[in-house]
Amino acid sequence: MYSREEEDWFKKFQEGTFLVKGWKGRMKETLKPFSSPEKESLGKQLEMLGEKIGREWSRSNSVRRIDTPMLQKWGDALLSAKDRGAGSLIREIENLNSEVDRLLS
Repeated sequence: MYSREEEDWFKKFQEGTFLVKGWKGRMKETLKPFSSPEKESLGKQLEMLGEKIGREWSRSNSVRRIDTPMLQKWGDALLSAKDRGAGSLIREIENLNSEVDRLLS
């Protein structure tokens, strides 16, 4: 169960704010150069990763294991991988999934 406050923060993580692009905006930017089949496959992977990251980041600062600097670092890593092609992006998503799983275990 998630508190109302956590749900509000999760929505901000996904949708963004006036000043900050959310996960969905980052996904759109990251997937822009790829073909429709690649977008579908990569998009599903990014959605699952975003759910995991966002749920943890949305928790109270005193207990969460993912913070805002991590989000910024990972967002930059995804955009950089995108510029190197689909294979590079897939590897980066897998690396981030492993890192997140390690943090959450």
